[in-house]
Amino acid sequence: MKRSTIRTVEDILRDYPKIDKYIEQREQELRYPMKPVDDNVGGGRAQNGFNDSEDQLIITLDEDKRINALKKQRQVIDDCLDEVGEDTEIIIDELYFRKRPRYTIDGLVVNHLIGCSRATAFRLKKQFISSCAKQLGLYSMN
Repeated sequence: MKRSTIRTVEDILRDYPKIDKYIEQREQELRYPMKPVDDNVGGGRAQNGFNDSEDQLIITLDEDKRINALKKQRQVIDDCLDEVGEDTEIIIDELYFRKRPRYTIDGLVVNHLIGCSRATAFRLKKQFISSCAKQLGLYSMN
């Protein structure tokens, strides 16, 4: 797997704890868009018709690419976490989900926070990242 792919997945993993906040922010941007100030003062005609902004909002939220991408990332990581063992969960949580990680993989092994060897811990981490990359459609065979 390419190093750039690994880094992309690692960045997504680091953002995972904040994905719900990002989705909420994007939904707020769509609900309450910034409207430019109309400096055109004068004799324009008013638009006739009805305002279906609620219907438009629902369509916009469902079709927004950024929201859908964030939801897909969250779902992929959730699915990958469901498929792994406790040691892998501890490794991923400590390395990527914590705001300030306390341990490296070596620290997790030395302090017996995970029940595997150093080599196995690195293999578990690599397998998790590969699984996420495949499900996100980022994995290339180069």
